[in-house]
Amino acid sequence: MMHPDTWPILLLLPVCFIGGGVLGAVYFRSLQLTADLIVKGHKPALVIALAFARLIVLAAGFAIAIPTGGIGILGTLAGVIAGRELIIRRKWGVRA
Repeated sequence: MMHPDTWPILLLLPVCFIGGGVLGAVYFRSLQLTADLIVKGHKPALVIALAFARLIVLAAGFAIAIPTGGIGILGTLAGVIAGRELIIRRKWGVRA
């Protein structure tokens, strides 16, 4: 298997960006679900478990990107931000 340090940057950035986009969409969608559960007054244990799971998934996603170096981590971060924008625009119908 190829080590991530030797991947060409033209392959590395899109993979990290797409992975970060999926990660961001999952993270912010679960954040939205957590907020809805809090507003509806559901069990606090479920809310806390969902919050911990959300943070663990985000940390694991960035941990996977660490071997790619700074460029890969920045690509992943850009993807997370893009995933956030996707969820926000879908929720409130915001147009650019």
